[in-house]
Amino acid sequence: MLLSIALFTGIFCAGCGARSDEILLESQEDTSDTVEETEQEEREMTDEIPSVTPEPQEIFVDVCGAVNQPGVYEMDPDSRVFQAIEAAGGMTEEASGISVNQAQPLSDGQQVYVPTVQEAEEGSFVPAVPETTGTGESMGTEDGIVNLNTADAETLKTLSGIGDSKAQAILAYREEHGGFSSIEEIMQVPGIKESTFSMIKDKIAVK
Repeated sequence: MLLSIALFTGIFCAGCGARSDEILLESQEDTSDTVEETEQEEREMTDEIPSVTPEPQEIFVDVCGAVNQPGVYEMDPDSRVFQAIEAAGGMTEEASGISVNQAQPLSDGQQVYVPTVQEAEEGSFVPAVPETTGTGESMGTEDGIVNLNTADAETLKTLSGIGDSKAQAILAYREEHGGFSSIEEIMQVPGIKESTFSMIKDKIAVK
């Protein structure tokens, strides 16, 4: 009787051990599957994150014309034209600084050309149109009125009868005389007569 009970107990325990091994194996397989699924989800999430192209740390601009050291210069991305001119050793004595928008932001690959006074007077230099999102006042206009003392060549050319040569003549006169004291003084600019003044007198001002 005792032998039978011992034999039964051994068989039962052996069965329990086998069952335990099966449960442990299944548990390990489930854990392995969970880890693989988690890793797969992480890889998919990483693939979905868009790559971000870093902004350039430096830009290169070509400074030429009436500057002391023409050449290509490496500048900070938020630099302005006047800083590029300074990097090129500043303007020469013959330079017409008033013909350049020195506050204009620089961009990669831009050329900054500083004309001479003679080039400005002859109208042989055509300034690049500045890329700006500023207000009309910053370009020399306010409420549609052109300020003769701050307007650039492109703004002056919006006036009736003012083309490239006359716009450059206005800039040259302004530089030479330190600005206009009255709108009538514009008739002292070579090429601008009373007939032209009568067309633009209601569109100009001095401040």
